[in-house]
Amino acid sequence: MGLNPKARSRSPRFPSYPLNEAVAYAQRIYEGVHRSTIDASTAFRLMGFSGRSGASSTALGAIRQFGLIDGIGESTRISDLALRILEPASSAERSDALRVAANEPDIFRSILDRFDGRIPKSDEPVRAYLIRDMGFSKGGAEDCLSSLRKTIECINALEDDVSRSIVEAEAEILGSAQSEPILKRDGVNKSSRSYRIPLTRDCEVELDFHGAVTERAISRLIMHIELMKEVWAEED
Repeated sequence: MGLNPKARSRSPRFPSYPLNEAVAYAQRIYEGVHRSTIDASTAFRLMGFSGRSGASSTALGAIRQFGLIDGIGESTRISDLALRILEPASSAERSDALRVAANEPDIFRSILDRFDGRIPKSDEPVRAYLIRDMGFSKGGAEDCLSSLRKTIECINALEDDVSRSIVEAEAEILGSAQSEPILKRDGVNKSSRSYRIPLTRDCEVELDFHGAVTERAISRLIMHIELMKEVWAEED
């Protein structure tokens, strides 16, 4: 659903807390009552607030905008999306769920649509869009930008952590196979290469890389392997 910038008397809704903080608050609720339905007052207390206030309502609103809770008022509960983050079946599922959550806020999706899916590195064009097209106040635009940037940092940090783990695992596997590492920590291997990797005594895999083998490419390869595990298992 797109946002209508017309007739704004104040800034549109946006998550005042970035994704990592919203997930932390959602985890407190989950640890307290798991997926039981609760009222907002109980949610406030589980999140660490004394009760309803501007701060607690803002925090709960951020959790809701990221899609981490369902319902309102007396029917608040942890969402399926939040469960995929808090109780993931795999690291790939958690990564995917966090990316979905990051795109849940309407205003974040509007910004992505405006800039063709790539957030500019400079704040100026985004700030101008928020103020001139979406009806934000200057202060609201700055707060929204801060939340957006911190959410992007959260996703980038997640990808870096996954990529480091992948690089270390690949280096160990390829080293035992007397082959050179696919990725080096200080740069990107841009040549096309093939690797034959022994997995078990009766199974080996051959990987053909064409083009730049970046850490993000390796991360996505692992995600595809995670998704295919059940299919391959059924074929056995």
